[in-house]
Amino acid sequence: MTRPTLAEAKRDYPHRFTMEHVPAWSRKPLNGQHYAPQFRSDREWYENTIFPGEPGIDRRAGYCQTSNQSWPLGHWLTEPYSPRRAA
Repeated sequence: MTRPTLAEAKRDYPHRFTMEHVPAWSRKPLNGQHYAPQFRSDREWYENTIFPGEPGIDRRAGYCQTSNQSWPLGHWLTEPYSPRRAA
């Protein structure tokens, strides 16, 4: 399997959390705090992610694996992240 394009990866992996893409799961608090975006952009997420079929992930895996998260706003927020508020 070849590495997906950025557009394909964005389509196929809707659970990523970047300052450009906010998944529904990130709006739920955990212990009174909210998760923060892991990456500044979808491009940064893509460049730090391996996909099924690449070294380290079986081609049949139904997930991707990220590393080197930059946490541009820190790890936790006092309210859910909104791209509109960050602008």
